Amino acid sequence: MDELAPTRDDTPARSSIDLLRAFIAIEIPPSLQEKLHREMESLRARLDRTFVRWVVPENIHLTLKFLGDTPITKLDALKEFLAAELARFQPFEISVGNMGVFPNFSRPRVIWLGVGDKGKLSSLQRHTERAASQIGSAPEKRRFSAHLTLGRVKQDIRSEARHQIRQVVEENSGLELGNIHVDTIHLFQSELKANGAVYRSLYQINLEKK
Repeated sequence: MDELAPTRDDTPARSSIDLLRAFIAIEIPPSLQEKLHREMESLRARLDRTFVRWVVPENIHLTLKFLGDTPITKLDALKEFLAAELARFQPFEISVGNMGVFPNFSRPRVIWLGVGDKGKLSSLQRHTERAASQIGSAPEKRRFSAHLTLGRVKQDIRSEARHQIRQVVEENSGLELGNIHVDTIHLFQSELKANGAVYRSLYQINLEKK
């Protein structure tokens, strides 16, 4: 009996070119970036970089929805869904300040700045989530907590380092850096490079004054 020929999968492999890593966010204005830069310089001077990996100030955004690897073919549809969902929103103000950590001082993983939310931002995020769901993006399991990530704490740090983080963060718990005028939402592409991530705005949705 003849031997069976080996089977071959003729399905073309998915190319990474067909996907891009994306997220939807609010951009930080240059004036606030300057304040963030000065504040982070002070933090770097007090917290050893061997146990905190700081975010480049120019890369700090207020993320509304992380999409992850997204088919390029779905981007046009996403733009339409976002425009429809956000059409009801007018520009509004949010405040930035109040430093803290996630999840707690016993196990600090993220050092952040809080964002003052009077309800409009949370509503904007829910409608952004709804638009993303229409292209098949999985809903976020965690409750939305508006913040700007300043640095990520390395694991297995010593108790002295945890104490140092707590002291610096608590000293800045009442920090006020100013306001952001929210009138534009961006879809960003995130490209991972050898020296860190590079973000590029693919398109924006403007919140129109009524």
